[in-house]
Amino acid sequence: MDESRLREWYRPRGLLPVGAGTVVTADSVLAETGDRLMRDTGLDCLPAPDC
Repeated sequence: MDESRLREWYRPRGLLPVGAGTVVTADSVLAETGDRLMRDTGLDCLPAPDC
């Protein structure tokens, strides 16, 4: 998807209904954001894949 297509659907603070999403701000720390998403989705409780 190119930049012009992204601009078509982007809405500043275009939030999902209450409780359906998480806002990740530009100043979020990558590792902390990843950890938060893993906890919020329950993926932190799954065993690591055997790659």
